[in-house]
Amino acid sequence: MFDKLVIHKSVGSTQDLARELAQQGEPEGAAVMALEQTSGRGRAGHSWISPPGKNLALSLLLRPTIDPTEAALLGMMASISAAETVEACGVRKAELKWPNDVWVNGRKIAGILPEAALTNRTVEYVILGIGLNVNSEETDFPPELRDTITSISLSSGRKHDLEQTARLFLQETAKLYTRVLHDGCGFIPALWETRWAHRNSFFTREGVRYKAESIAADGSLVALSECGELLRFTSGQVDVI
Repeated sequence: MFDKLVIHKSVGSTQDLARELAQQGEPEGAAVMALEQTSGRGRAGHSWISPPGKNLALSLLLRPTIDPTEAALLGMMASISAAETVEACGVRKAELKWPNDVWVNGRKIAGILPEAALTNRTVEYVILGIGLNVNSEETDFPPELRDTITSISLSSGRKHDLEQTARLFLQETAKLYTRVLHDGCGFIPALWETRWAHRNSFFTREGVRYKAESIAADGSLVALSECGELLRFTSGQVDVI
């Protein structure tokens, strides 16, 4: 599973390329990787900038039979796979930040961008994009971000082959996706929580202080407000529960 990996020297965005393949009818399991992205992007439309040939930029096409409300859980699944990959490369401990970031020693090392296409309330396909800092040096990061970002090489003390790292990520993802195909997505939130870096931590949003409590069945963040009210955070909104 997931052994079809096509590597490009330079593309605009692996997400866009994977979407084109999906629209052309490519079966699930196709993965595209680029040594350079000229228009890479992360969540919420943020750009993802990486020096050519140093880091992993990859997008994986899936065609799962799931409810549209479960699509976000596949992004969380991929973040677990990314954490497993980081540790397999010699990094001692990889943690997760909600919803889809991977952290090492309080610094971001990877992010996942899940994008789903829906037709008549049915999931047509899901594209899982990963940006993983593999061989970046500290000088590759903007000075203002050097205290908040790291890479596998900085954390493990050695360089890593990008294709091997990509295939390792695909193998880890295949293990979890096989479980999804057999058992559904219900196991993902609890498994994700075992790596959660910020359980019981406090945060503010729109001037209100909250305590992170748990991850809901749909992948949303359940938090307790100062006045004792439980709220559910999705990536774009807050719903009272």
